[in-house]
Amino acid sequence: MKPFPVLLLVLLLLSTATHAQQRYLIRGRVTDGVTGKGLTGVSVTDKKQGAGTTSDSTGNYQLPVLPGLYNLTFSAVGYYARSRYADLSRADERLDVTLNPDIRQLDEVSVTGRAPDANVSATQMSMVKLDMKNLRNIPVVFGEVDVLKALTLQPGVSTVGEGAGGFNVRGGRTDQNLVLLDGAPLFNTSHLLGLLSNLNADAIQDVTLYKGGIPAGYGGRLSSLLLMNTKTGETDRLRVDGGIGLITSRLLVQGPVTRNKKLTFLAGGRVAYPSLLLGFFPAPTNKNRASFYDLNGRLTYRFTPNTQLTATAYRSFDTFRFPQDSLYTTQSTLFTARLSHHFGPKLSVDATTTQSDYRFFLDGLTLANTFRYRSTIRQRDARLDWLYMPTPKHRIDAGGSLTNYALLPGAIAPTGDATNVNAQTLPTEQAREWAGYVSDEYTPWRWLSVQAGVRYAGFTNVGPGVTYHYAEGQARSRESITDTLRYGAGQPLANYGGWEPRLTVRINLTPFNSLKVSYNRTRQYLYLISNTTAISPVDFWKVSDALVPPSVADQWAVGYFQNFADNMFETSVEVYQKNLTNLVEYRNGATLLLNPALDADLLRAEGRAYGVEVSVQKTRGLVTGLFAYTFARTLVRVNSPFARDRINDNDWFPSTFDRPHNLTIATQWKWRRGWTFGTNFVYTSGRPTTYPDGTYRLNGVQVLNYAQRNADRIPDYHRLDVSFTKDGRRTAGQKRYSNWSVSFYNVYARKNPYSIYFQRVNTTTKSY
Repeated sequence: MKPFPVLLLVLLLLSTATHAQQRYLIRGRVTDGVTGKGLTGVSVTDKKQGAGTTSDSTGNYQLPVLPGLYNLTFSAVGYYARSRYADLSRADERLDVTLNPDIRQLDEVSVTGRAPDANVSATQMSMVKLDMKNLRNIPVVFGEVDVLKALTLQPGVSTVGEGAGGFNVRGGRTDQNLVLLDGAPLFNTSHLLGLLSNLNADAIQDVTLYKGGIPAGYGGRLSSLLLMNTKTGETDRLRVDGGIGLITSRLLVQGPVTRNKKLTFLAGGRVAYPSLLLGFFPAPTNKNRASFYDLNGRLTYRFTPNTQLTATAYRSFDTFRFPQDSLYTTQSTLFTARLSHHFGPKLSVDATTTQSDYRFFLDGLTLANTFRYRSTIRQRDARLDWLYMPTPKHRIDAGGSLTNYALLPGAIAPTGDATNVNAQTLPTEQAREWAGYVSDEYTPWRWLSVQAGVRYAGFTNVGPGVTYHYAEGQARSRESITDTLRYGAGQPLANYGGWEPRLTVRINLTPFNSLKVSYNRTRQYLYLISNTTAISPVDFWKVSDALVPPSVADQWAVGYFQNFADNMFETSVEVYQKNLTNLVEYRNGATLLLNPALDADLLRAEGRAYGVEVSVQKTRGLVTGLFAYTFARTLVRVNSPFARDRINDNDWFPSTFDRPHNLTIATQWKWRRGWTFGTNFVYTSGRPTTYPDGTYRLNGVQVLNYAQRNADRIPDYHRLDVSFTKDGRRTAGQKRYSNWSVSFYNVYARKNPYSIYFQRVNTTTKSY
């Protein structure tokens, strides 16, 4: 063969190969047909070609594809799906789509705003995503829509009981959950000493909980990550939402500020008047007084379609007064500023700065004990996050963050002339944390996707501060202090750091089921010091120091996921195990409040948790619902060589949050004319507690003897709730409408004990 024809053939083949690899871009924006607002999380797919993506927080989407004719389907929960053809034979194409709300679906139970088959096809596992539109149909106390109470219906999520602040994930403690509102940490999540959450559901856009497989961009807590974002604000018109309940009233206003609609706002508030209800209780409860409010605000300015600046603010305030005794006050304040920019269809960046403040005050009101006690924490963060998507099947996240902590563990001051209280202020604590991360999610084939990442976090406790040295070979106590070291401002007291790998793998066995595996390591440098079962107002925060190293958790999880009946039924079974080191435990009889040598009463413990989570969910139809069962164990061990520090003879014992069996059955039945009937049945094993196992007499006084910690349990917890909800909308475009909700909490009046105490009656000790 002659050289010229050979060369010509090679050039033709190269030209054909180059043309075959050329890619075009479909881009556009998906908006609500009624409000004109961009829709988040809309699934954009072409099943025949195997292409797909989702819209971002502003409703924009971008889909690189090979040349050809595409039939794209746009779908989202609560909206009619829509199909559009796109011809990308010669050039890129812009395709803007409007989706109309499907009012038939607005009352359905849904825990995901993703694609209909995301339970099987998504890489992520151990994740719950709530649909805020449907929370009002869940039976709740006082008829108040409650984000956190809705989360506790999910497998692996629980609380210690009624009136308990915070929540527990896979046996973890309440302080082991990283709760972020618009990127800012929320240290207190409840109103009325734990009866209600302090989040106004009307102002919240989306809620996502990671029980495992935590993204590499986040850390600082051992158990879970809870991401919440406020609504972006209406862009086309003024919208007003409000409501009146038994103990609260709320109002939310949102809309454009400027004529060009580049600047939008959102302002919302909720105020409570529980004292009106307390007046109907028998004495002396009817003398108690309580109130709270929370405020949300957001401003968004869109410089260009690719650049926007967002500022959000949040404020929460609580008071609870026991007459002639004490007044509790809590305050939470959050600020967030975020600049987002898209450099093109593949690269975007977010620059975020936040500040979070939490303050607690306790005022003593008795004549001889008038005082004010306070504790505070302030956290400031700055972070940069990059997102690069070279193809729809390949996503790379990278970034870093800087964090500054400033804490006042406790201070007390007398407030009256006749008081017997002496002033005392503990030293402040300050610390710095920095972190960097990178994560890569890749789907080489339809049946396989891998998300691998790593995070490195460094931590420094800085002065001014004090560190105690204790005698070797002795248990730590005030009596065994041998030296006191004082550090000036900015001097390091302790340094820690380490790698935190993250890995998740999804393997599709068929188009309708998949197997997922995940592993993540997390570190925690910040602790809530508390020896109570639930979050108490007098609990306070503490950072790691020279004698309290950071806690470390390693979690493995394996899950099987399957959908049935065209994704109407979503099922999953997950098995997990966690190993934990450097947990904080407390000596028997520990003194926590205003203790300058607190580390002498803190013990180092190890823990292990394991369990099985089963979930069956029906997402469509006249009757929808959720069946969730969890078997879980959480054990702790303090292995101390000193007799005074041993707990249960250094054996494993149940954690305070160990509740082996948890069952939830939730249903919602759609009737005619917008009526929905909802039910919840909840059952959990009783939590561990410590009973006295005998008595003895000391100097003529009968004393209770407590031998084994958490060797007993309070009775099991169960209740049934029902609700009736009326949706006043008749058409999707109706501008004015009202909703009515009536809930019956604990229908059969089960007396679920929260705690058990002992009282001596005529020299005989009885329990209650």
